[in-house]
Amino acid sequence: MIHYFCPFCWVEVSEDEKTCPHCGRNIEEWDEKSYTEKLISALNHTERSTVYRVCYILGEKRDRAAVEPLIDLLCNTHDHFLMLEIVEALGKIGDERAVPFLIRMLSNRSFLVRAKTATALGSFEGLDEVVEGLKRTTSDCSQYVRESAEASLHKLSATSRRRRA
Repeated sequence: MIHYFCPFCWVEVSEDEKTCPHCGRNIEEWDEKSYTEKLISALNHTERSTVYRVCYILGEKRDRAAVEPLIDLLCNTHDHFLMLEIVEALGKIGDERAVPFLIRMLSNRSFLVRAKTATALGSFEGLDEVVEGLKRTTSDCSQYVRESAEASLHKLSATSRRRRA
């Protein structure tokens, strides 16, 4: 069975609704939005699996317009699986605005989030705060996190050597 949602408030609606009975918005206005705008709006979807997919797609698109909404979501969720998706997307996008938030994630209580963050930070070349954060993380209590941080440091130093050569 197919479920339909208002693209503005994400309340379930019937297939033929033109105006959302919950928020009163004209559902047909949705067609005027760009694909990226639609994805960013879907970060507020009520179905968590949709939000996970949207984070993945935004990361694959590497669209810098998604950075602030992804950071906002990262700062306002307690869902560690969602954090993993957001961190990976921010790493793929590679926008420096994400760096302070990613460095903060190196202290997350989930070792999976810390490891994914260490890996994502390997995409940010030439930033001293990234190198310092990763160096601190090489003494993490989790071997997986330590190995992820070391791999990112190795990647960053190899990239730096190639650029100097």
